Amino acid sequence: MARLFSLLFGLLWASLGLLAPAQAHEVRPGYIEISETAPDTYQVIWKQPVRDTSRYEVAGLGLRPVFPEVCERLGGSKMQRRPGVLIERFQLACAGGLLGQPLGVEGLQKTITDVFVLMRGLDDSTTNLRLTAEAPVQTFSGGGEGLSAYFGLGVEHLLSGVDHILFVVGLVLLVRSLRSLVYVITAFTLAHSLTLALSMLGSLTAPSAVVEAIIALSILFLAVELMTPEADRSKLATRYPQLVAFGFGLLHGFGFAGVLGDIGLPRDLALPALALFNIGLEVGQLMVVAVALVAGRLLVKPVARYPLLEQVPIVLIGGISVYWLIDRMGGIWAG
Repeated sequence: MARLFSLLFGLLWASLGLLAPAQAHEVRPGYIEISETAPDTYQVIWKQPVRDTSRYEVAGLGLRPVFPEVCERLGGSKMQRRPGVLIERFQLACAGGLLGQPLGVEGLQKTITDVFVLMRGLDDSTTNLRLTAEAPVQTFSGGGEGLSAYFGLGVEHLLSGVDHILFVVGLVLLVRSLRSLVYVITAFTLAHSLTLALSMLGSLTAPSAVVEAIIALSILFLAVELMTPEADRSKLATRYPQLVAFGFGLLHGFGFAGVLGDIGLPRDLALPALALFNIGLEVGQLMVVAVALVAGRLLVKPVARYPLLEQVPIVLIGGISVYWLIDRMGGIWAG
């Protein structure tokens, strides 16, 4: 009873005290799509990530695209709000075109997000840039990072998606052998790869708010199982953890599709770009698994000496999942 009380107290403490900064489950990138509609004339779509502070208000990240001095706006702009993003559309006229010209995003160096830039010429050729906090201004030189930017985006999305990280860590803690871990991670990979592909190729959709709530529930499920003595855990978690990973992995795939959906895929290279993004996710996922295994190895002696240390990460994972579940359910009810 004392052990259960201490765990519940720790869960409540983690939920209320530590988790306010963890409200955003991921850092979505910004996106600028520039389409040449006539010689030296461009249609621009600027998708800025925002935080929904209420049903009627949003808080931006203070980002503003800065175009070369040779460019001027034609007319006004149209604004559109969607969950997690504010979309602005406008036209530019740039004397001499944009190739060889710098493009930047003001305020990017103060954030931990990136801005993905895609420019499409009249001949359907594409140029890609990925603006970061370290390099918020870059030059259109033709080609840019190309499809490799999707690989980097996949790695960074996994490593910045705290909910995905906690789920993977929970899977690592759930199994006891390397073989079981391989089966579990493989099942999770296959599942989220499947729904990511189906979602991005237009065959399957799911409400993002519901998906995010179920992702939080998946983390809570693992936390509850981990808090339970192994002999009393559900048969599903003990005998078939790969099914748990696969089932919830299907939902995580929709979560991964959210960020890629904001950016989109190049029309002529959709499958390679999708594959590179997914490979990036797997690389980030394997990095998380490696860090978790190394940390577990380093903590063997301290945990043997102080057994309650083993419960600390589990309590934190459970507390975070409770916070997210309540917060995201509130988002569903708010409409």
